[in-house]
Amino acid sequence: MGKVTDRREQMIEAAAANKDWDTVERLLDQELNNAERRDRYHHKRSLEFNISKNGRRTELHDVVKDKAKNPEEALIKNELDIAIEDAKKQLSPIDRQIFELKVEEDKSYSAIARIVGRSDKTVKSHYFKAISTLRFLLTDYQ
Repeated sequence: MGKVTDRREQMIEAAAANKDWDTVERLLDQELNNAERRDRYHHKRSLEFNISKNGRRTELHDVVKDKAKNPEEALIKNELDIAIEDAKKQLSPIDRQIFELKVEEDKSYSAIARIVGRSDKTVKSHYFKAISTLRFLLTDYQ
């Protein structure tokens, strides 16, 4: 522990021995109060921070959108992922490779051209052909 913490502990023990419970409570809350003061200074908010919404008090975490998917959304995403994989299998090998390099690895047309040994324009043409084929194969999911 540090000097400040040791000193605070001694002051708490002394206040408790004198049965000065207000001082004990203040000293016990001092670290939390200091942290809250620092957060206010740096404009940080806790998710337990109460805000007023439509005249009623609401905690901030009730307003922030939860990014977790519900089971139905997870099932739909899983089904879509399987459909995309099945649709990609129907592409020609070069179209599939170019599509995966562009979409999944975020490579530029010139980088893909160096990898597959084709020109930039040919790579771009194969990419757009793959996109239109996938769009047609996945019309049920649009």
